[in-house]
Amino acid sequence: MISDGEITGVVSSFRNKDELDILARKLSQIQKYSEMLRVQTHEYSNKLYTISGLIQIGAYQEAVDLIGSETSGYQELINSLMRIVPDPILAGTILGKYNKAKELKVDFQIDPDSSMVNVPESMKREGLVTIISNILDNSFEAVLERDESRRHVKLSMTDLGNDLIFEIDDSGDGIQERDWNTIFMKGFTTKKKQGHGMGLFLVENALSRLQGTVSVGSSELGGAAFTVIIPKKATDGTNPDSYH
Repeated sequence: MISDGEITGVVSSFRNKDELDILARKLSQIQKYSEMLRVQTHEYSNKLYTISGLIQIGAYQEAVDLIGSETSGYQELINSLMRIVPDPILAGTILGKYNKAKELKVDFQIDPDSSMVNVPESMKREGLVTIISNILDNSFEAVLERDESRRHVKLSMTDLGNDLIFEIDDSGDGIQERDWNTIFMKGFTTKKKQGHGMGLFLVENALSRLQGTVSVGSSELGGAAFTVIIPKKATDGTNPDSYH
């Protein structure tokens, strides 16, 4: 505030940062759903072109066999996911990542003995989606420099006991032990390309809101192993909530 050329006071305005954070997270989720739909559209377009080509050259039985194999395999995956993860948002996220893995030619396996049926209703799904999506994306990128036959990522889940536990393993180069405590810092990345270093930082932020933890180590697949533990109830006995 200036009066007669002299500073007589100061005006400060404050805005709740949570509003911007919530808006940014919502935009991020919309982008992830859009990417999932794009991957699915691309995958099915390729299959349709193949089927069309087979029909045009008169290979009708091969076209029928391809349709049957694609339908049964995909339906089997959906049935398995509905059993393992009945929550539609979480299951849809994993299915979208499965489609992305196919496009990247990554062997993405979901442990059939997994169980994730007791996710607390009050636990906001945005946090879970952020955590699973970013770690899986990180794992997919980690194996891309391998030959196609050596690109493996595995997801295991369990909800037994008082925690939700997710384990993600990959066959990439792994993460050096000296970096295990710093990979979740904003901007940290081992990649040479620009624009990296945010995914695991977002994972750490989402986990802090869920009062969860994440640890990294060496995987039996040869690369990195991420273990996420999220309590079903907060330390005060209430249900943890992602974004209040």
